[in-house]
Amino acid sequence: MIAPIAAYTTTHITPAEAPMGAAKGGPVGADFATKLGDALGGVEDAQKAADRTLELLGSGADVDLHGAMIALEKADISLRAMVSVRDRAIAAYEQLANMQL
Repeated sequence: MIAPIAAYTTTHITPAEAPMGAAKGGPVGADFATKLGDALGGVEDAQKAADRTLELLGSGADVDLHGAMIALEKADISLRAMVSVRDRAIAAYEQLANMQL
């Protein structure tokens, strides 16, 4: 036999969450600025690590060649990603600046 359909209740529905920064009591933009600063710091760290590896490699120190190439590629990829983010931010700003009110 087929069971009857149970009554639908809304007790299992939870309210929407507040934006990430607003839940902590701070402005939402501050969280974005923190994440962007952390990303820039990561790019800078990757560049410095690649530079150190190249200096050691150039000085004739015993350096793992594969590790040096991996460090260089990580630095290159992170820099390209950050340049892409910058370009998209500039494009978004230009679109906002060209909007007619």
